[in-house]
Amino acid sequence: MICSEKFKHLSNFSALALVLNATFSLPVHADDSPLRACGNAKTAKECQLPFQQGLSAVLVGLSREAQWGYLDTSGHMAIKPDFSDARGFVNDLAVVKKGDQYGYIDKKGHWVIEPRFTRATDFNAQGTALVVTDNRLALIDRKGAVVKTLPFAVSLDSQGFAGGQALASVQTQVSPALWNAATDRSLSLPDDVMALDLPQSGLIPAKKRDSANDGYWGYLDENGDWVIDPMILKTRDEPQLSGDVVAVKIKSLWSFVDRQGVSLNKEQYKSVRPLSSGSWLVTGSDNSKQLLSRKLEKIQDIAADQSEKIIVWGKATLGTGSKGIIIVGADNQIVSLKVNKPQFLQQDNRLWIMQTESKVPQVVQVYDNNGVALLNDATLAALKDYQAKPLGTSVLAEDIAALPEATADASHTLPWAILTPADTAKPPAILTSQGNVLSDPQWAAIDADASQAPLIIHTQTQKVGAVDGAGKWVIQPVYQQINTFSGDYTWAVENSNNTDTKRLIDRNGNATDVPEDILQNAQRISGGLLYYTEGTNDARRWGLWDIASKSIKAVPQFTQIESFNEGYALAKDDAGWGVIGTNGTWAITPDSSRGGKFQYIGQDVFTLSDNDQPGERSDLSSHYSLYSANSGQVIVEDLLARPQSVGQGHWLVQPSEGGVALLDSAGRYPVSKAIAASSSSVQGDWVMLSFSPHFGAINVQGDWQIQPLYTAEFNFISPLNWSRAVSDGHTTLINDHGAVPLDGFEQALPLNSLVRLTMNDDVTGETVLYDNEGNEIQRFAGLDSLQANKASAGVIPLRDNKGLYGFVDQQGKKLIGSYFDQVGAMNNNFATAMKKSTYGNLFGYITTTGRFAILPKFDWADDFSEKHAWAGGKGVVSLLNAEGAVQAKIQVRCNQRVIVDVKGAYLWPVKAPSCGTGGN
Repeated sequence: MICSEKFKHLSNFSALALVLNATFSLPVHADDSPLRACGNAKTAKECQLPFQQGLSAVLVGLSREAQWGYLDTSGHMAIKPDFSDARGFVNDLAVVKKGDQYGYIDKKGHWVIEPRFTRATDFNAQGTALVVTDNRLALIDRKGAVVKTLPFAVSLDSQGFAGGQALASVQTQVSPALWNAATDRSLSLPDDVMALDLPQSGLIPAKKRDSANDGYWGYLDENGDWVIDPMILKTRDEPQLSGDVVAVKIKSLWSFVDRQGVSLNKEQYKSVRPLSSGSWLVTGSDNSKQLLSRKLEKIQDIAADQSEKIIVWGKATLGTGSKGIIIVGADNQIVSLKVNKPQFLQQDNRLWIMQTESKVPQVVQVYDNNGVALLNDATLAALKDYQAKPLGTSVLAEDIAALPEATADASHTLPWAILTPADTAKPPAILTSQGNVLSDPQWAAIDADASQAPLIIHTQTQKVGAVDGAGKWVIQPVYQQINTFSGDYTWAVENSNNTDTKRLIDRNGNATDVPEDILQNAQRISGGLLYYTEGTNDARRWGLWDIASKSIKAVPQFTQIESFNEGYALAKDDAGWGVIGTNGTWAITPDSSRGGKFQYIGQDVFTLSDNDQPGERSDLSSHYSLYSANSGQVIVEDLLARPQSVGQGHWLVQPSEGGVALLDSAGRYPVSKAIAASSSSVQGDWVMLSFSPHFGAINVQGDWQIQPLYTAEFNFISPLNWSRAVSDGHTTLINDHGAVPLDGFEQALPLNSLVRLTMNDDVTGETVLYDNEGNEIQRFAGLDSLQANKASAGVIPLRDNKGLYGFVDQQGKKLIGSYFDQVGAMNNNFATAMKKSTYGNLFGYITTTGRFAILPKFDWADDFSEKHAWAGGKGVVSLLNAEGAVQAKIQVRCNQRVIVDVKGAYLWPVKAPSCGTGGN
């Protein structure tokens, strides 16, 4: 907060404790480092403030409780030291702290607003200030009356109307957002919603603030209206909703209520979990677990050591623990299995449970997505004689709520598993799609790398055929060889009269005649097309021959073709990469001006990254474009991140201008936000977005004049009142209404007290001075060579290529040569300066002639303000006047700072302090 801002700098002084204690004796406390720093002239730079409206706040008391008062320009104490914190006067009032509360005094030291605020800031010229009262940020008038209380989400440590500016830079927590791709709508939120979650039982969990950092949860409908008011549930933890039953957590225990908040039972639980069946898995206060029905009636006790981890599988729920697993089916049927080291494998809409305790994993059972067992006892018994290899499985490690539909057509499905007998004298077997073990004495081997039906079988007579999911021959074993299927076709070799002939066959073994010239140059099959080539080496080109129509779809013209996926394949010609359809024509035509390679993301849409285009972007990030394979045209360009699919025909994107948006297939943004999301979650058509706190600016009435879209505070610099504005990595220049005053000057810095801007030219390595209309005035060698923050009174510090400083005027003309190692702002015709080659590391003051008017003799020196300045060196802090003479001095006597005149006479206190130990 502003009132204690000066102590942020003082906190760095703790490392000087030994030096300070060697200088004079002070009580040593853990929080005394700022006070001890003020007891040494070398480290007391922050212990007196610049003069504002004729007075300077000065710390004098060095006891554990700080004592601040105010000196006038003669060095006399104008307002006695009676405050534990103080700021300079702005618009005739100053913020001071008495005890642990802040208030406001006038220039006579009288209370204008009694101390009653935990934080307070300067008043603006229109007569309002920001304070914190009752843990809320509020706007008050000059009588202390609250004009407006700001929302809970606004940060309490606002800098307020710094220096009396007309705008206050304020940080606020941006509310979350919930978008629906099916309706192209953003959920309209009530005031003070601080958190959301994805829908539960058709309603949306939402948390409404009741303080700066916390709130209560309730439920909204899809129109953003409260269906279950937060004050009904009164829970600070997100509740769980299943049907009409709500689980709420109060303190550390959960209980059940209805939608009106009426208790449904007297029991309390350590944990609750709604299941897809509508039932509940609960843990009691004694750590016992139970399955409860929709009506919260006990169905069955659940072994705790079988439900330590819960995984959702379709409409079933799996529990696993140290003593086995349980399965709760869609109809609340419960299966308990004593399985050591279980492994869960997903196979389409089936779940395999394997026992992995031994070297050879054993099948425990296979379940459908309702939790119903698919293997009977006879099959399970038969499987013990085999090592099973389930086909097309992946390890299940997290919740999967949506599963693919079951396929009843055995001719287009593989068997569930290949079975290798423990007895090597027996033939291999399969587990059919009906859940039966099937073998045949004529089988000799089965292709184990099958990924598509049918399954290829080698017979005892060294012939090869293929079976469907039920184990039925769909390709009779008449071939010498059959390759693994890729789509509906594959290659087979038949032998007749001791001559091998290559055949192109379908899933039923039917052969297709291929023209000899294409057959001789055939390479591979994808998407029902035969890839073939012409030419060799660099002249080699790829063409496509359609198997079903026995016709050429594309003459050899491509330098590369990749496999088809959902009817599209990446292809390359001399112009670059494009996309073709199964008709062999370009869906997205290559363009030699476009680098990179397309990537398919589904729904007939491809992305393209520009990171393969040299010189276009920096190496730090890629920009993306989205292309439609239907139209062949770009949907949107210059996205800052790879799009994420949402529902049908929508993508979550980051546009180049910043922020986040929902993009539709027509390239429109039906829903957008001007700031980037800190996190996002997608579930079906829903997108939930969270945002980090952002800065905006309020006016003297407490209304947003600049919306909170920025990630850094503003610093509006007079007289232009323009500021740099940073938003999620983008920097721009704005005026005090949030508009961009000049195009192309995003990186410009306004110069204090001047109608001027400075900006780097990265191409030439120069710093450029501009007027407020963007007209170039002068160029200077080196980047950041003009010191914008130290410009003052029409004079700008300039650093040369040796790191030395001089000054130029607002026309860029040299006033003072670059002779100095450090300089400050030129105020009242004085500027602090250090010239190491002559004076070492000491500061003095130069005039506009560049000569030292006050020779370097100070360890530190402040800029002049209202024709006075503070400087410290040789054991004293000196008050300098407009002639550069010492007006008064601050010294340390008896563990307090005293004010004396140039002759050593006491200005404050009136008499010399009496040291309790008899010495100074």
